[in-house]
Amino acid sequence: FDCVQSIESVYTGGCVAISQDEQRIFTTCNEDIAVLDMASGQKLADLKGDTELITTFAVKPDGSHLVSASRSMQLVVWDLRTFKIERTFKARDSHILAMDIDATSTLVATGLADGTVNVWDIDRGYCTHNFKGHGAMITSVRFHPGTENLCLVSASGDGDIRVWDLKQRKCTSVLKSHVSAVRAIDFDESSETMVTAGRDSVINVWNWTRKSLIRTIPVYESIEAAGVLRIDAAAVFNSQKGRVVYSGGEKGIVRLWDLDSGEELFTQAKDRNAKHTFVDVMYLPQSGNLCAVTNDQNLLFYSVTAQLKRVRQIVGYNEEIIDLAYIGNEHKHLAVATNTEQLRIYNTDNLNCELAYGHKDIILTLDVHSSGAIVATGSKDNTVCIWAINMKAPVNHRVTCVAVAVGHTKAVGAVAMAQGSDALFMVTGSEDRTVKVWDLEPL
Repeated sequence: FDCVQSIESVYTGGCVAISQDEQRIFTTCNEDIAVLDMASGQKLADLKGDTELITTFAVKPDGSHLVSASRSMQLVVWDLRTFKIERTFKARDSHILAMDIDATSTLVATGLADGTVNVWDIDRGYCTHNFKGHGAMITSVRFHPGTENLCLVSASGDGDIRVWDLKQRKCTSVLKSHVSAVRAIDFDESSETMVTAGRDSVINVWNWTRKSLIRTIPVYESIEAAGVLRIDAAAVFNSQKGRVVYSGGEKGIVRLWDLDSGEELFTQAKDRNAKHTFVDVMYLPQSGNLCAVTNDQNLLFYSVTAQLKRVRQIVGYNEEIIDLAYIGNEHKHLAVATNTEQLRIYNTDNLNCELAYGHKDIILTLDVHSSGAIVATGSKDNTVCIWAINMKAPVNHRVTCVAVAVGHTKAVGAVAMAQGSDALFMVTGSEDRTVKVWDLEPL
């Protein structure tokens, strides 16, 4: 027997980047970087690392190269046409934690654990600037999008934000307002307003010309990612001037804020029993989506123009496969129970996955009815969920929990659905040493 297809890990935690043309996704996969096709989710290549963990990476805006850093303190430039190393150069004597590439695809800025900020010429492979002044590790770096004045913004774990002028080779401003690590820096379309957010649960809005604080927006959650939406996308949410900021963090939901008033415009509804938090959220202006990276290694795509409804998900890591079964007679979809609370439905053609939230603890077993439209899952939370499956329905309605069987007092480790269109009952077995028969006729 030969393997014709496999579902493998494509993201194990860490940095994620998306090319500016939104054709490729780059994810950290153990010590390597996986290159995925955005449309199909298929892995195109593995950028093999140096056996040390990847700390961060960034993609050139022109899409030709990727620059990566690992714990070996090496900067590696990858040619994305051949997926091979083009050059390697030694970074400073500290780990690189943050990275950004300027709009011309010429310079890469790196933020180090010792508080140093370096700027490198990517194509020539040498350090052009070495900035010192931060008193803590660098948590974020960002080039100002304007090309007239080459400026770099860096933020550190103590909340300080510094503006560096690359032509004058010095720090021109120190912005003090945050009291904890700053995780996000972004600019509006005019490049005259800067937005910063961090783990002190606030979003700060700055006037770039005066380098002064305009307003502080309290969000009451630790923020890991924030940015400014384009005006055409922001118009959906009735903003006064069309300037909207998105944020994501420990609550595991995306929230939208009016940049000019500080008012909260929209809060996403969280999936039932979902426990994830967001470690990053990236805005994809061409498709009008937000890509949220969760702490349980999933990539969730939300449509900005459709009230932040989930339109797609990519499962990065499956852990231990506990049970699986084909759905339907065509064998195009596979129900999988892994070491998590979610039921996962894979499309075997393109490996896209539907995540179904409902259980509070790990799913131990599953079974599929012969009709292919019903799946039962038993869990450590002592319940059995009955799921209605319709893979031709809109994205958010393909897998729906229609009933929960409550009665067992310990984990449910076995479930069997009666086969046949006229046999609508289910049998479950549990650690509580009972076997129960459930009538599914009312469903």
